[in-house]
Amino acid sequence: AVANSVSPLWYATRSMGVMALILLTATVVLGVATVAGVSGPGIPRVVTGALHRNLSLLAMVFVAAHVLTTVLDRYTSIGLTAAFVPFSSSYRAFWLGLGAVALDLLLAVTVTSLFRDRMSYRAWRAVHWLSYASWPVALWHGLGTGTDTRVPWLLALDALCVASVLGVAGWRLTRAHPGAARLALTGMAVLLPVATIAFLAVGPLRPGWAQRAGTPAALIGARQSMGRATAPAGSPGTATATFTGKVRQTAGPAAGQVTVEVTGRTSGPAARVLTVVLHGRPDGSGVVLSSGTVLLGASGRDPARQGPVTRLDGSQLIATLHGPATQSESARLYLVISGTRASGDLSTSPGGGS
Repeated sequence: AVANSVSPLWYATRSMGVMALILLTATVVLGVATVAGVSGPGIPRVVTGALHRNLSLLAMVFVAAHVLTTVLDRYTSIGLTAAFVPFSSSYRAFWLGLGAVALDLLLAVTVTSLFRDRMSYRAWRAVHWLSYASWPVALWHGLGTGTDTRVPWLLALDALCVASVLGVAGWRLTRAHPGAARLALTGMAVLLPVATIAFLAVGPLRPGWAQRAGTPAALIGARQSMGRATAPAGSPGTATATFTGKVRQTAGPAAGQVTVEVTGRTSGPAARVLTVVLHGRPDGSGVVLSSGTVLLGASGRDPARQGPVTRLDGSQLIATLHGPATQSESARLYLVISGTRASGDLSTSPGGGS
């Protein structure tokens, strides 16, 4: 990750979130079983209760790590306030807001549990029920804002978490007395999986979800991987260099389009100014290109070159550059954009082919 200019925090954020959901699921399952008076053979209920509390605290540790790595990661700007104040972030505001709601609910449960001896049982019990509400909210937060929602093994893991909670909830309902509360809980147990499947079908599993979820259009590039590709070895005459720069996004030139401008400098003693301008329609994880240009500034006696972008495919951009001479030059650019920063590799070779 370090070698590819991808922040380890980006991986840590996702892994901590997954572990937090697993632990929260285990906490809910064990909590329901404990309330029903179930314990393992030869295991006193006090041990089961202690395990439930320890799992809850461990889940909070992973939630805290998930929040901390999210705030520190520079993939996008998510402030500490957005972690606690729901729907205040500019990045996937609603789905990130669900995460803030889940965190606030868990904090309320944790704080009241620490002061349980100073509270009435009824008040503590009412707040403690919030932990069950935080589980579906956290689940939908992960499905809506996670960048790995389509990964098969993660979908299977989410399905296993849902099945575990529904299984223990269904078992608990069979032991409950008939009445309005039982009917309401049964309805919720049926509605949750149906709503989740419907949401996945029309949301995260469909193309363009990143844009509809509220991802800023400037976050284009390697389509979720954010890894820098290595420019392939070219034919004789090929020149390669790395570059860093800044990114600026504006609306237009046409309705529904955006203009993304990348300005930077190449490395090495013969540094050049590199300017990339892309016009297109945002599709969430990238831009559907309508037109673009690349300008490679002069260096010493080597004149400046400029030409149109002929291809944009994820992190790879290809352009045909022309200078004062008649001979054209092919430029192959591997571009990674992270927030307002850009980096990548530039390879140029004689000839206009790609």
